[in-house]
Amino acid sequence: MFTREDTKAVKGLAVIFMLLHHLATYSFRFPLDFPGFASPIPGFVEHGHLTDLALNALICVPMFFFLGGYGLYKRWEAGQFRLLDTILDLYKRYWRVFFIFVPVAFLFFARGTDVMNEFCARYIITTPKQFWTDILTNLAGYAATFNSEWWFFGSYLCVLPLGCLFCMGTKRHRSFLADLFLVFLIHILTQGVFPGLAALPALSGLNSDLFFCRFLEINKFAPVFFCGIVFAKYDGIARIKDCLGQSLLRLPIAMVGALAVFYCRAYVMADVNGADVVLVPLFTAFVSALFDGLGALKQGFSFLGRHSTNMWLVHSFYCYYFLEVTKLVYCTRSVLADLLILTGLSLGTSVALDFFYDRLGRLVRRREKALSTD
Repeated sequence: MFTREDTKAVKGLAVIFMLLHHLATYSFRFPLDFPGFASPIPGFVEHGHLTDLALNALICVPMFFFLGGYGLYKRWEAGQFRLLDTILDLYKRYWRVFFIFVPVAFLFFARGTDVMNEFCARYIITTPKQFWTDILTNLAGYAATFNSEWWFFGSYLCVLPLGCLFCMGTKRHRSFLADLFLVFLIHILTQGVFPGLAALPALSGLNSDLFFCRFLEINKFAPVFFCGIVFAKYDGIARIKDCLGQSLLRLPIAMVGALAVFYCRAYVMADVNGADVVLVPLFTAFVSALFDGLGALKQGFSFLGRHSTNMWLVHSFYCYYFLEVTKLVYCTRSVLADLLILTGLSLGTSVALDFFYDRLGRLVRRREKALSTD
């Protein structure tokens, strides 16, 4: 089986990958006085293995798209999916962080490039016009100038209606391979054909067309979203897990399988566009099977998975944009220690945000009830 709890556990692993990726991949984003990571393992940093590991941790993005598509289909199949409600809920979760962290960023962390690298110095107001333009476009999720890692929000919003159309269009299909072929076709069209058309001089106007850019030139990882729909429809993850059997070798096989897929994505198929459509479902199945045999670990990652959205929205402020906190995150040269610090800050913030808005919601409801009785 592949339940909601399984999904949360895999999301928990994905969010740790995301934190590792942003923490250790881009040396030009490090604090100016940070000398770089070191490792007790000879050559692990010097020979680029840490960079390879952190770079390939970007598998978290197609994992989130895959799990999003999987969840969409399960809710759609049960008659519980409402597109507008889902979009509004996403905006609410996004705005909960936006209305706290963006003002804090401008009030307390507006620094120049003399103390921060250029990438991280972005909260200085140049002109009122630009400021309010940025406010509106970021608030709508159309731009991500306040936090570069928020690009995923706009891409995910645009792929949701496409996912609904895919579910409706393949409703009567009963062939896993036929539906998977449609996913391959979507990838070819959105990543090859449509960008090629826009590159033609006669069709160059497509590059500034809102609907073409947002719905036909989707993010390179987004086709995995449709793959998630297909695997949900045919219980593909559960079927792969069943193939591993229930013997004592299930856990070692799952571990070796997950490591093999991760290695394959990092080195064997690193330059292959579209490989995630195949690799991410396999990786998800292997990881889920591994968690099934490690109950306590699964519970821990499930807890992280429940906070994955908040952790995604807040972690890069600590990793890049809030200078004093960034120095705390990079206070050692151990990537494991710094990852634990970043995880603790992000998770703690998520718990605090949920508590704050829960209390605020209770207060508002109590106030409304008092007014209605007057």
